Amino acid sequence: MRRQPTLTAFDPASYSAAMRRSPKRPPKQTPVSTLSQAEIVEAVRRTGNPYELLALADVASLLDLGAGDLSFASEVVARYLPTRTTRGDELTVHAIDRLKPGSTLGGPLHAEPAVVQRLRQTPRLQFRFWGGQDMFAPDAHVALWPRYTIVSCQAPATPAFAYEPTRFSSGRLDAELRRTKGDFRPVRVDGEAALEVLHNGRSLLFPPWKFEIRGPLALLDLAARRGKACVFGAVDSQVFWEILTQLIDRPTARPADTILTPAVLKDCLSPVYSELTALALGSSLILNDLTPIRTHMPRAFPGAGTPSYSFRYVEVRRGALFDGMPAGSTARLFATMKEEEPPWCLILIPET
Repeated sequence: MRRQPTLTAFDPASYSAAMRRSPKRPPKQTPVSTLSQAEIVEAVRRTGNPYELLALADVASLLDLGAGDLSFASEVVARYLPTRTTRGDELTVHAIDRLKPGSTLGGPLHAEPAVVQRLRQTPRLQFRFWGGQDMFAPDAHVALWPRYTIVSCQAPATPAFAYEPTRFSSGRLDAELRRTKGDFRPVRVDGEAALEVLHNGRSLLFPPWKFEIRGPLALLDLAARRGKACVFGAVDSQVFWEILTQLIDRPTARPADTILTPAVLKDCLSPVYSELTALALGSSLILNDLTPIRTHMPRAFPGAGTPSYSFRYVEVRRGALFDGMPAGSTARLFATMKEEEPPWCLILIPET
């Protein structure tokens, strides 16, 4: 019999230990925009498009987390590189994805080598793509900048970010995934490690880390440390509500060992839940105006800067596509998925 894998949540202590073991790179100065956080909020409010920072800022840099097929990064370049070039400036786009280049797993989400090559050879574009890399613990050769003008994550992965592991007791998430997704086990496909999921009578193959639960606190912490502005686009409903419960300054918004069903959300997020679910496609609201936001977000990574952080501005939008904003292939697919709820977009500006 094959061994049944135990579902593993993201372990911040292991992350920190791995980083301490990583070879030390000599410090390298990288440019950081001089725009203040207040100026960034004002620009986002005035333009209605957070990516316009790539046209307005003195330093235009973007980190694309979970870059997939690079369709989003390509749109960013197509929209904003001409503006920078006209002014004699550059655009920096760094992209990182956990899918291993050349793997038989992951299907259409892989970045085509021709796309990577084209972006690397584009004049006045400083482009780097790191494949086969965990965004939370990249290899030592991955030279991410300490700070970008924007950190973006398009379609944050489910179930990786659909559950905050600190809310659940040991074994609870493993049981929930088996109930909703089906049994799963580690296998090898053409010599490559994979995860086989038996769902509705079908055998589905995924990368071996598909069911590793990282949780929104890890994503929020990473984005806030690396970005002066953060944008999560094409966020499915399950991931969105799990993220939202971590942002709202209300302990009852984060019930222990509880799956966030609509009934639970309506109770623990009242009246915020009703306000948000009433949003029409293309509409938005400022979460700070609707409810208090946590002023001391817990760090997911021990030793990563200050003990806590916060967001001075959180905007919620309903939908996958917005006029003038770049979007990736997953966002465009939502229009064809009739059984899926409309996704969400989150714009977050860290306090400092």
